[in-house]
Amino acid sequence: MGAASLDDLDTNCRTRMVERWHAAGVPAAVAAELADTPQVGALPDAVAALPEYGVVVLEGVFGAGKSLAAERQHQRDIAAARADGQAPIPVRLAALDVQGNLIDTATSVARMLGDPAVRGVRLIIDGLEEPGPIRGKELLDQACSWTLSPAGARWRILATARPGLEMDQKLRRTMPELPADEAAALMDRLGGNGTAVHSQSHMVRSVLRQPLFAIIAAQIQRDHRRLPNSPVAFLDALVTRALRDVESVKEERAERLLRQLAAACLNGGGVAAAADVGSPGEVQVLLDTRLVVRRGDRHLAFALPVLEQYFAGQALLTHGVLAEVVQSAQLLDRWRYGLAMAIASGGWESARTVLDPLLHAHPGIAAWATHEAIPQAMPEREGLWPDLPADVVSQRLQETLDAWQRALSPAGDRIFSSSGWTGLVTVDAELEGNRLGLQILRRDGDHTPALSIPVTQRWTEPPEMHPVTALMGVAAVEYAAWPWQKTLNLVASRLHNLCLHKDFDLADCDAYTKERLWLAGADLMKLPSRRFAPLRAEEVHQALRQRLYGESGMPIRSGFGRRFTGWQAELRRLEEALGRGQWADADGLLHSPYAGPDQELIRQRYWIWDAYSPEQLRLRTEQVLTAAVEIYTALVDTWFPQLKPALGLASAAPAALIGDLYAAPPRGRDSYEPPQMRLALHPSSSSSVTVRLVPSEDALYAPAFSPAHGPRPTRSPWARPGTPVLSEPKIFDDAPATDYAYAWLHEDLHRLHLTDNGPRPLRTGLP
Repeated sequence: MGAASLDDLDTNCRTRMVERWHAAGVPAAVAAELADTPQVGALPDAVAALPEYGVVVLEGVFGAGKSLAAERQHQRDIAAARADGQAPIPVRLAALDVQGNLIDTATSVARMLGDPAVRGVRLIIDGLEEPGPIRGKELLDQACSWTLSPAGARWRILATARPGLEMDQKLRRTMPELPADEAAALMDRLGGNGTAVHSQSHMVRSVLRQPLFAIIAAQIQRDHRRLPNSPVAFLDALVTRALRDVESVKEERAERLLRQLAAACLNGGGVAAAADVGSPGEVQVLLDTRLVVRRGDRHLAFALPVLEQYFAGQALLTHGVLAEVVQSAQLLDRWRYGLAMAIASGGWESARTVLDPLLHAHPGIAAWATHEAIPQAMPEREGLWPDLPADVVSQRLQETLDAWQRALSPAGDRIFSSSGWTGLVTVDAELEGNRLGLQILRRDGDHTPALSIPVTQRWTEPPEMHPVTALMGVAAVEYAAWPWQKTLNLVASRLHNLCLHKDFDLADCDAYTKERLWLAGADLMKLPSRRFAPLRAEEVHQALRQRLYGESGMPIRSGFGRRFTGWQAELRRLEEALGRGQWADADGLLHSPYAGPDQELIRQRYWIWDAYSPEQLRLRTEQVLTAAVEIYTALVDTWFPQLKPALGLASAAPAALIGDLYAAPPRGRDSYEPPQMRLALHPSSSSSVTVRLVPSEDALYAPAFSPAHGPRPTRSPWARPGTPVLSEPKIFDDAPATDYAYAWLHEDLHRLHLTDNGPRPLRTGLP
């Protein structure tokens, strides 16, 4: 990762650019000319005005030229350091190479060229998403925290990433498409016909305006072949041509070696020992493809990271998902982009062969890979589409919907309950070109009468014939696995609503029951929110019985606009517990589950937090967070047991949740200074929650406290990042722990693309 001089840095930078262009099919001499032309691949004007200090993330799809643009910026940083011995030190790292803390690694490399504490650093970190989105976010959090500190004030960190990484919008700079005339000029320069940028279909024109695909297109045109529609098909063409040009062996042998190398690189963090790949002759075969380059004397790597992912996908399509990979969340993390590439490039049957074992063992990872594999937004246009009859379309959508529901059971069984239907459903769908019409219908045994009703007339039929839900829109039908994506989107939309409305009942979680009982009692007794005086259990019991068994009866859901809503089974359970005298104290009183106010609200104490002394505030916060962890754990264990290895908080367990809390002194109603909390997760041999008071707001930015003793379990690659996050504690409502638990679950599901949106804007306190 390090270099002994600025000249070494410059040479390494040029070498990487030449290797990338040559791998894309550019002749070596032309690749060298491009590398020596600083304007080629430079940061576009739209993103070129980088701040002097701080963090910027250059975001773009694969092939957009973001890594090349970062290399050009690295060259400028090197030139600045060469011209001024006190200029910031240039450092470039690949995210995959950073094993520990980003800043520690970068500082160690920078010291080879000077003192970073004196000069500052210009850091490039390439491929932020390649170690996985969780690790990528952790590296990004480390970068942001460091540049906000006094010690990192003279650092500028430019990262590259594919879309999808969680970040503050202020950090993001989107890599624009090449202007049409520049894409055409690039194709012309490489022997192609740039008029294709204007004459092809909308989809092809969009692909051609990504530099990598413009280069590949020029090769395809030189071979007098038709330009494909999708990025994956362009990669197929690139690989086909590279293998065809290998004269020393048959194409089949070279492709087999490339698949083997991809597997070895994934297991080796991006590089593989040449001796582990094959004989010297086989190594030479790999190098002759131009897709593979040497790293040092003894290691090999793919010149383009996307090629490693492509051949990993080909290995999965050829051999299936190995049992040892399926059984390990760590190995699946390394293979995640290979899984996505397999789903994207495989046919209907081969994609199902990849997804079936994943759905059985790790449905969350299957959801992530499916979402990553297939584009969400596609233009509606004329084109050559698969001629799939309506019954085949319906059958494939039915098969995939059933598979998602089974894999996510028991939560999957509830996804249509918000539509007033809890039975089985039938899919009725059809394609017109690439436009999909999809209806989910009630199933009556093996027969669904509405299937015979035209879509345009279905809503005029009696209510029992109405669809449970319906979707219209464009499908990415050039990807054979598109039905998996469409039904995943449907499931994600439904799970989003279930999380939003907190619709998963918990029968055996005391922390949940205490909050629900208190919330129900306060609502039944018509008490305003945030009043914590004890309630008489008998009065609450009688009010609940009246609601359940009165003349008007009670619907399964309570009335619109009320704070408390619950399924009838839960209400009966609460009524029975109260009838047995459960949850009441010796005086027959029900108490709020958490410490209440201990300060009188006077003129100087206006805000709700001013009614708590610092210690009482700390106690309530710790009690709420402890209950929230218990409720979250119960939600996962009860409703999403198959997702535990990939859910962020569940996969981090056991863990210590450490909170630092600062409460400003009361200053009156015109001074809005709510408490501030910093939460951090630390691997631990047992789960615990600790909240401590800190003396000042500045103390929240001090290095996070970490438990010092005891064995440290291996951290799951799917666990939430450990970098502390500041938030305002949301602890004053009647059911704050349930709110936290659902928000954490909602965020974890959304990171796997199992909800189509995250929770409503809420700083949950966890990174």
